Amino acid sequence: MEDKDKKELSEEMAINIVKEYVGNTMYVLLSTVKANMIKGFSFPYVGELEGKGKALYCFSTYEYAKEFVEENNFEILDGIYPLAKLAPDEKMNGFETICAIASHLGIMYIDFNPGHPNIALGTTIPWLQKIFNYDLSKITIIMSTKMKEEMEKREDGKVPVTFNPMPIHKFKDPYALTKERKDEIDRIPLKDYENVKDYFDIIKELSLPELCYLSEAIKKNYLPRANAEGNKERVDILMAMYSVLDGIVIQKLDRIKTYTLIDGEDMFINHNQAAYLLYTDRFQYMGEYRYKEMSLESFLHRLEDNDVGYAIITSGPGHMHLTSTVAIRQTLEKIRK
Repeated sequence: MEDKDKKELSEEMAINIVKEYVGNTMYVLLSTVKANMIKGFSFPYVGELEGKGKALYCFSTYEYAKEFVEENNFEILDGIYPLAKLAPDEKMNGFETICAIASHLGIMYIDFNPGHPNIALGTTIPWLQKIFNYDLSKITIIMSTKMKEEMEKREDGKVPVTFNPMPIHKFKDPYALTKERKDEIDRIPLKDYENVKDYFDIIKELSLPELCYLSEAIKKNYLPRANAEGNKERVDILMAMYSVLDGIVIQKLDRIKTYTLIDGEDMFINHNQAAYLLYTDRFQYMGEYRYKEMSLESFLHRLEDNDVGYAIITSGPGHMHLTSTVAIRQTLEKIRK
């Protein structure tokens, strides 16, 4: 991904440009594969430049960085670009710290604004060290419990060098629910409804994460309580609520892009007669299984062909809704009429 449009600059011009970049806010390209899309952090992406070796990518504006991501087909998970904001006064992940860690990892090249004629500039870390008088022997590393345990096991007691986690710029998890929102959803089954339509009108506006949370609330909290009290009428009402919710979930899934979990043999995961259907691929690098895009219709055929009776609907790490193969088939047949 070396930029062929870089102009030959005098060293004085190059120094002035780099000082301007480093003296202002920059953006660093992050790894999508190593991203934690629950907490919103990742680590600098390490590329390979022909004739230069390993490199990091920095940008003087967020727009330049976004364009690079798009033009080079980096993954954009749920509209979130794998970029970190690097402020001049940043300490833990300051530019000097990043350069120091990179040099210890054998990364000796920084590509500034690649892909943008007239402003693209590639430099070596030793050159930057000379310009800014960096002390690359001093490294600030955030040590996790796992890293500490690894260090203690080493005979030499050396700290394993790795990049520090960096917050993903403009990170947002649309699948996370606040406590306040959960409290609101918890009250839905407690209301008195004159008819099913009143209940339907309320929950049809819920998002899939909210519906999955409500599903768990009914199955894990309200139904066990009603059964323990021997309140058969309450049990019947809750089961009816669950059935309506189930139909809404299936209809919503039929309108969006969905995914299933597959193992190393490209077979979908079947746990206790239940397979997973996910409504986002945001968390695809955070588990042991791979994701495969699969429409609800195709997923249903796969369930039926393999005689699997249930489907678990979830974002991955989020709340889950359990539906049956029969319910999916019946709902889709109604929709298709």
